[in-house]
Amino acid sequence: MPELFRRLARHPIYTTEILISTLFISLLTLASPMFVIQVLNRYVTHGFSGTLITLTVGMFVAIALQFGFRMVRTKISSEISSRPDANLSRLVFQVLARAKTMPLSSIPKPRLNEIVNGLQVIKTAYNAANINAILDAPFALLFLIASFLISPTLAYISVAGIGLSLLAGSLAMIFSNRLSKVIQGLFMGQRGMLLSMSNNIETVRAFRAEKFLESGWHKQHEDLSEVLGRDASVKEFSQTMSLTLNLLMSVCLYAVGAVQVVEGSLTVGGLIGVNILAGRAFSSTTKFVQSVYLLLKASNAFEDLKAFFKLPIEQPAGTTLKVYQGNLQFKDLAFGYVGGGGPLFESLNLVLGPGEILVVNGYNGSGKTTLARLCLGLMEPARGEILADGVNLRQLAPQWWRQQVAYLPQEPSFLNGSILQNIMVADPDMDMAELNRIIGLVDLRLFLDRSSQGLESPVLENGRDLPVGIRRRIGLARALVGSGRLTVFDEPTEGLDEQGRQAVYRVLNDLAKAGRTIIVISSDPMIGKAATHLLDLSEKPVPRLDRNC
Repeated sequence: MPELFRRLARHPIYTTEILISTLFISLLTLASPMFVIQVLNRYVTHGFSGTLITLTVGMFVAIALQFGFRMVRTKISSEISSRPDANLSRLVFQVLARAKTMPLSSIPKPRLNEIVNGLQVIKTAYNAANINAILDAPFALLFLIASFLISPTLAYISVAGIGLSLLAGSLAMIFSNRLSKVIQGLFMGQRGMLLSMSNNIETVRAFRAEKFLESGWHKQHEDLSEVLGRDASVKEFSQTMSLTLNLLMSVCLYAVGAVQVVEGSLTVGGLIGVNILAGRAFSSTTKFVQSVYLLLKASNAFEDLKAFFKLPIEQPAGTTLKVYQGNLQFKDLAFGYVGGGGPLFESLNLVLGPGEILVVNGYNGSGKTTLARLCLGLMEPARGEILADGVNLRQLAPQWWRQQVAYLPQEPSFLNGSILQNIMVADPDMDMAELNRIIGLVDLRLFLDRSSQGLESPVLENGRDLPVGIRRRIGLARALVGSGRLTVFDEPTEGLDEQGRQAVYRVLNDLAKAGRTIIVISSDPMIGKAATHLLDLSEKPVPRLDRNC
């Protein structure tokens, strides 16, 4: 609710217009019961056709005006939330695109999906229909005041029925909100297992993992079904109680009103009119409770997003060099993961110049890929510095720096799009002649020629459906787009056939001849022969460095 007030306060003119529109809508809504009262009390009693025609025409005018006010109000209410929702969407995108790698990657994927999906929860809660329903509620007092003017006794019955409905709805809303948090956690666990199975179908079958997964799957299903059942019971109780109270209120109104009609203190038209007014007020308060429930869910989503927005962001600003010459220096470099039991490496000192080749090897988990990510600025060292032409990477603008690096990760992944879009993602305006040269260089032409759509072939599920060798070739082509002076390749020949390995050797040879500074993580002996520096991360904590190999 505070967020709704903030949104309304940001647009005082719009808010005033909405409130005025709501007032007129409520006043025009009074026309319906007044029409019934006047028809029954005047036309039915006296039978004067002019009265009926006048009342009917007036009712048509009221309906038309009410329709117009509702449409205008909805348009204005949409404007209230359009900018805040757009800002939230922009902030979520910025965090996803610019948050520092380690904090963002530490969030489990199902949890990250849940946080991002909170955007839709917020948009639903603060859409025009929900804002209108909340603002309609206070104006329900007009219906009760009109009822009081007709019959105070019946008005009190209406107030009692509406009050009980609000109480029952509020209690149900509190219980349902508590259950929704439990449901959210269970859904996240089930989604995590579903992703694990769907992303590893071959593993599930090849290693007969069905029994391993079965008990956990059924347990999650049973827990979720039990909580969903409780939530359904709470919601059904709320809806049934609302319907029951509405019926009881109507019965009491007619019963007590009938006595007043017989006694002569109330007309038949007044009795029916009060019942219509009470129904309208009851409907407004019921919608109000439902809208507040949506706001509570949105509040939970806001809390998740607030924590998400606190993730450290890479600042786009920073130093940019007029020309990067290709010099790279590790100065007393050290890194270790929290809870890792010790540093992956420390006291690493190395100076690389243009045309020099550093080959890095070591056992699995020794920190080879971590070193590659440090070179890109995707991670930050625990101690020491990485200097590019004498400037600390922390001072450089991240986007500018990554333009200077040709990077091939160990496990290339891609964005959903076409092969062409993924290769040219860093330079969409790349010359097609240069693109074709790169495709030939990385030995990707045969695969594209055999594909029915060629470069327009879709890449789905981040490229997991593509063969390993093709993923690596596409990743290599993507790395070569641009003119970065630093090359960082992580296991470039892993998973490649002989033709693919030869393509990698040609690429590295061309880069070396062009005077690029090259860092290659590889145990391939052919690549090792070309090294001017050899770094062995198997040595702990200070790696062994051999120069001029």
